Amino acid sequence: MALTRNLDLQIERLSVDIARFNLNGSYGAYVPTFSFSAKHEFISQPPDFDPKKANFDFPYELSSDSAGPALSGRLPVGLSYDLSALAGEKNVRTDFRLNPDTAKAFPGGIRETNNFFADAGMSLQQHLLKDFWIDKYREAILVRRKDSKISERALQFEVMKTVLAVELTYYDLIAAREHLRVQEKALSLKEQFVGETKRRVEVGDLPPLDSDQAETQLENTRTALIAAREAFATSQNILKHLLSDNFMEWADVELQPTETLVTTRTEVKRSESFMNALYNRPDLAQARLAVERSDVEVRFRKNQLFPSLDMIGHYGGLGIDESYGSVISDTLHFRNPEYFYGAVVSFPLSNLRERNDYYASKTTRQIIELQFRKAEQEVLLQVADWLNRVQSRFSQAGSTRRARTYAEAALSAEQKKLQNGLSTSFFVLQLQETLTAARTAEVQALADYNKALAQLAFAEGTTLGKHQVRVEAK
Repeated sequence: MALTRNLDLQIERLSVDIARFNLNGSYGAYVPTFSFSAKHEFISQPPDFDPKKANFDFPYELSSDSAGPALSGRLPVGLSYDLSALAGEKNVRTDFRLNPDTAKAFPGGIRETNNFFADAGMSLQQHLLKDFWIDKYREAILVRRKDSKISERALQFEVMKTVLAVELTYYDLIAAREHLRVQEKALSLKEQFVGETKRRVEVGDLPPLDSDQAETQLENTRTALIAAREAFATSQNILKHLLSDNFMEWADVELQPTETLVTTRTEVKRSESFMNALYNRPDLAQARLAVERSDVEVRFRKNQLFPSLDMIGHYGGLGIDESYGSVISDTLHFRNPEYFYGAVVSFPLSNLRERNDYYASKTTRQIIELQFRKAEQEVLLQVADWLNRVQSRFSQAGSTRRARTYAEAALSAEQKKLQNGLSTSFFVLQLQETLTAARTAEVQALADYNKALAQLAFAEGTTLGKHQVRVEAK
């Protein structure tokens, strides 16, 4: 129920979704871009002169229409491509009337001309040094892959923490119920003793002071019982909060644990616990992935130190004719080819920024690796501490059980002595308090032992395996 409805887990699952969306979005750098353009142009050119010519340039009016598609993009090997095609028509009206001799050749001195044109080709650019084996797009993909895996490990760790919280709270709830039962037994003993004391005071076997002492202890026990009931209700509310995302639905529900606290001796080996922790802890996996993520940054920054060496090339075809069909045919068959190829080298006169960015990324990577090693040390310390606590809590559970047994026997013997007039009510009351304290200590020791086992499993990273829980990101 907690894994389904716990609000912290719901938030962490959405964080995993965000990381996955960011990763998927980074592949958009390799999605081709398609475009289609259509354009109409008009130019009205007045007469002008050319210093190198004896005559004026004649005035004209040029009207052109063109349209065509284009497809551009890049590949993960550092190759950029651009495929384009363009076709259109030109209509020109040239005025030759400034030169009467030329104007005679055309009706009214005006020449009307038009033709069709087309152009198609492909341009390529390949990086050979800088941005060859890694560029900002591939870096973004690699980094977001690590981020996605880190978010998955964060989800797994949050699941572990939720399972542990439920487990610890459940043991606290059992302990609160047992504490309540201890106080109820203590109240029963006190009420029985008060009744017997009053009877003996009435017949003169005991002084009235004994009755007052018994009543005082009875009221103190009732106060302790009220506190135990409050603690039991608080434990229930904490568990309800972990199990549900709508506390109002659970407000009137009473949770009663079906189990009791027991001590089952668990054999633990420090070396195995250490290996389990280093292998299974999701937070350590996150730290390892952070180191790998920084490696990507270092790799990219090192690549940026190289000069830019690019191979470039273009191949295409032209078509110009008075027939649209001929233009398209000439262009597609490359009857009038055009091409170029070559290389472009560029580099800054000083790699000051790139070099310092590279040094900064290496230093950052060292910090992240040290943080990973620190996290390993802290996890191993947790394991060592909980190993010691498991052993200590197991011993405490045994000693408190024996103490409770001895307290029960002592109280029984003292009550018999009181009945025979060989003791006083003061000693009986004192032993009743001792028994209640022994019972309380035993319950707490049992709870602490079971909680220590749960904490040890968490420190080892075996909490999910122990409860047969698997976390898989889809």
